[in-house]
Amino acid sequence: MKKTWGIFAALALSSQALADGQLSVLTYNVAGLPDAFSSGSPATNTVKISPLLNDYDIVLVQEDFSYHSDLVSQVQHPYQSPHSGDIAFGDGMNRLAFAGVTDFERTKWNDCYGVFDSGSDCLTPKGFSFSRMFLNDGAIVDVYNLHADANTDDNSNSARASNLLQLLEAVQTRSRGHAVIVAGDTNSRYTRTPDKLHEFIAAGFTDVWVEQSRGGIYPQSGDPALLDCADKNSGNCERVDKILYRSGPAVILSLSDAHVPSHFVDEAGEELSDHDPVAAHFNYSVAEGFHLTGTLGGPHGNFFNDLATLSDSGYPAPTAISLRTGRRVDRLEFSYDNGQQLGHGGSGGNLQTLTLAQGEYLDTVTACQEKHDGHTRIFYLALETNLGNAISGGNQVGYCETFTAPAGMGFVGAYGRSGDELDKIGFIARNF
Repeated sequence: MKKTWGIFAALALSSQALADGQLSVLTYNVAGLPDAFSSGSPATNTVKISPLLNDYDIVLVQEDFSYHSDLVSQVQHPYQSPHSGDIAFGDGMNRLAFAGVTDFERTKWNDCYGVFDSGSDCLTPKGFSFSRMFLNDGAIVDVYNLHADANTDDNSNSARASNLLQLLEAVQTRSRGHAVIVAGDTNSRYTRTPDKLHEFIAAGFTDVWVEQSRGGIYPQSGDPALLDCADKNSGNCERVDKILYRSGPAVILSLSDAHVPSHFVDEAGEELSDHDPVAAHFNYSVAEGFHLTGTLGGPHGNFFNDLATLSDSGYPAPTAISLRTGRRVDRLEFSYDNGQQLGHGGSGGNLQTLTLAQGEYLDTVTACQEKHDGHTRIFYLALETNLGNAISGGNQVGYCETFTAPAGMGFVGAYGRSGDELDKIGFIARNF
């Protein structure tokens, strides 16, 4: 129990390091292959990069292989992703954050091309990583880091297209309804016909370089490559290192600035990597009339978020909430006045239903988490309305927390993870 509380305390404390409503993001390929094989000079330069990273709330790096200890030697971020290993073992992608982080996962690409040629992409388990960031004021942002297949031969082009579509599918599944930032070394250009960056734009993403430097006008597929980088922040200088973002129904992201930082250089003014860093500064806010609680539970099961469906449906009013419970919580389900039902979990356990009267809404939930078969799951839920009606089920063991909707708000749905049972749960409140 003490260990679990420590995790939640760390999330709360780390979030306080962020300026309210502001979020800075840096993506940087640090060229950290063994020095003899790197096109940079990582044995010398990686330790120089380290203190410069403290200027950013979230740092996403690629090719962080052989000099990881140098890279993190002077960083102050409370969250540092576990290093996945040197070249041939690790994916080279890591993240640092002043924000609270949960659900960190690495995913290998389904396709790659080239072992000892064509970029040698298959020598490492390249792919993308994911985590959910809990910012101040209840704002939640999902952040993805990627390193796509390199080279421009037909097989590499095909692999890279597969990479980007695999990532987009993952985003559309696990981050539905959430604000999202995608950043990293895409090895892609909008002008390159086989590449799939335009698919992200069609899915509602905005590229910070295009917004900042090109007035929102995207390069067209098949146009000449934009390689005039005398001014690194020019709209005619497209680099493969990119930051894209989109808002969600409840959390709004807006770009305040995007640029190539000029201070990642050594004493002689030489670049510290063979890639330029790319930075973006965002303003964020929770949309008026919304509140998102934190979550309880573990990093297992499939992601869900009722917010996307509720938004698409015009936010119908809940008419009933059902629980299925046994020794743990098997299922949570909301029913709405438009006939919709949104449920998560399995079909086991005993069913209880709390039917809501006119003007009645769910405003208090107590949840408990504990381990089962090595997985942290939701063992107990107690639901209470503004009129004092309640149902509960499961075993009240482990670490418990009570979520209370702000005055005048009620819980209209949930987000989290589930499989045959409820693995993780948080709640979505709206004005009533």
